[in-house]
This record gives sequence, structure tokens and C-alpha cells, in this order.
Amino acid sequence: LRWHLRADGASALGWRVTARQIIAGDCLDVLPTLPAASFDCVVCDPPYPEIDRTYGRMTEPQWHAMMDRVVPECRRLLKPSGSAVFILQPNMERVGRMRPWLWQFMAKWCVEWNMVQDVWWWNTCAMPGAMGGLARASVKACVWLGPDTCLRNLGRVLLPPSKIIKDRAKRYRSDSVDRTTASGRHMNHAAMMASIDRSGGVAPFNLLAIGNGHKSDMAGCFGHGAGSPMNLVEWWLRYICPDGGSVLDPFVGSGTTMIAAAKMGLSGVGIERMPEYVEMARRRLAKAEQQTTLWDATPAKADGKAAEAQTTGDIW
Repeated sequence: LRWHLRADGASALGWRVTARQIIAGDCLDVLPTLPAASFDCVVCDPPYPEIDRTYGRMTEPQWHAMMDRVVPECRRLLKPSGSAVFILQPNMERVGRMRPWLWQFMAKWCVEWNMVQDVWWWNTCAMPGAMGGLARASVKACVWLGPDTCLRNLGRVLLPPSKIIKDRAKRYRSDSVDRTTASGRHMNHAAMMASIDRSGGVAPFNLLAIGNGHKSDMAGCFGHGAGSPMNLVEWWLRYICPDGGSVLDPFVGSGTTMIAAAKMGLSGVGIERMPEYVEMARRRLAKAEQQTTLWDATPAKADGKAAEAQTTGDIW
């Protein structure tokens, strides 16, 4: 974090993020000390209410009180084109009775700020087994808040066309007639295929199929049991952060967001209040920064190569 002369040559000093840093402290205390409009995006996995962790347990009202302070600060710290993603897992009061806090949070900030789109992460490695006859819990909400004009790098997260799309391309590439489906949607196959050809892929679903299997870069391998997978964080950074941009994680935990930023050539600030996780995050980040010369630190361009985050079967 450095002070720098303003680009217009004025004598006043401005503020910008120029590196990656793990700040030890409670985000409720640290966030208000950071200057406004400093970050291009926020990507974080906050603690959830009514879950026992080494850092304690919050009731639902306590959790809402915390987030009612965190979200406005994140909004203040974002640049005009920036947006924030809060990765949150719903939980139950008991089998067959969900806790309402997640939907209350989504409804509140959909009204008081803006929800860009409903996006969900599907952990394709979720353990099998039924609890009380219920379906397997395998999705988390990626609550995406920001202005409706926020930055979206769609070309960096495109998927390869599925076999169905390819088959349609062979049959309908020259079909330029506007057609109406049974559901009332209008379809021009030739225009659709031309768009896919130009972009090099198809838009991702708002259900991100990314496994959280046992990998050496998982937070759990370093003693943190509630981290997001590296692939998920990298997907969001590709999508909502510009080249050379900056990311904020108010709940950085074991440091996954900052490590992803290092791999992608981004700057950022991570905040963590648990001393053991601060040390863990700093150690992991230092190692990642030493290895950046082994990685391609430049985010993938929209050059026709589809993103590889969602690779479960040929369902796209």
C-alpha cells in the first residue's frame, strides 16, 4: 500500500493499492481506515452464523449486525465499476428446517444496493449420502452485489460449446429465419452461431460447477476448514477484475484470495483477525509470490479459448 502523486500532477497525494498485503485485525476496525474507491472488486467467503469454528460462533442477529457494517464499507471502497461477491452457504436449524439468514441477506441488499445476478457455486465433489431423506447439499450462493453497469469480463469465462450446440451449428448455421419456440422465445440460429464463432465460446451458466476436492492448494490442507477452492476464486477474479486490478477480501482466512491475485498479477488487501490464520496466509502468500515466475501471471484474454473452470461432463 503506497501513497503516490496524482496522475494529473497535482500536489495532493492520492492512495492506491500497489501490492498484496495481509492485514492483521478485525475487518470492522480496518475497513473504515481505507480510502474510498480503492478496489476493483471484493471476493470473500465470510463466516456463517450458527456454525462452531475456532473463531467462535455467531447467532443470526449477530451475523446480520456484522454484515450490515461490512457490506456498506465494501461498497464505499469499490471503484464505480467494481462489484462484490460474498460466498455463503445456507444451513439448517434442524433436518428439514432451513435457517433464513441467507435469503434475508440477499433480499436486503438486493433492495438496498443491487444484486447483479443470482449466481451459485455447485461443489461437484460434495460427499454422497442423504440426511433425513433430503437431497445432497452441494451449492453455495455467490451473492453478487454492485451497480448494474459493473465490469464483466465475459470473454475470460466462456465455455466450449457442447455437442448439442455443435450439432445445431451443422444443421442450422445457414438458417437465418427468426423463429419462436414453444415457450415464446425468439431464436435465430445463424445469428447465434455467428456470435459463438466471434467470441470463441458460450456464456457460462449461473451455476458454477467447480469441485472442491482434495488438492494441495486447498485451505483445508493448511489447517483452515472453511476456505473456498482456488478455482472458484480465480473464476471470479477473471470475471470481475480488470488486468492489473485490485481485490479486497475482508475475511481472507488462510489467504486463498491473495494467492489467486498473486498468480494473476493483481494487487490486493486481505484482512484477518485470527493470529494463526494471519500467519498461515502470510506464509502461503510469500510462497506464492516466489513462484509467480513459474506461472503465467497475465489473465487469459478473450482469444477464443474458453475458460476451464466448469468442466463437468458435456452439459454445456
